[in-house]
Amino acid sequence: MQDFRRRAPGLRIRFTMNNVIRKFVEAHDRYLALDSVRTQCSGPVEREQIYIELLKAYLEVQHHARQIAGLQFADGMDFSESN
Repeated sequence: MQDFRRRAPGLRIRFTMNNVIRKFVEAHDRYLALDSVRTQCSGPVEREQIYIELLKAYLEVQHHARQIAGLQFADGMDFSESN
């Protein structure tokens, strides 16, 4: 197994990239679901809880986006820089 990893370092980055992209999509879907629920809140306490969860989901999306940009940069894609 170690020999295989030494021969194909790009494969490890692609495997990691696929995992990070999957997590990004899951976080983004969660953000969109919370955003649609946000307009249906009935009271201020519920609205505050939704906004907190929405902010957490937003930060998770940003975190995974930065991870993706970092992996792209590590893989030699110099054009990919996080904002």
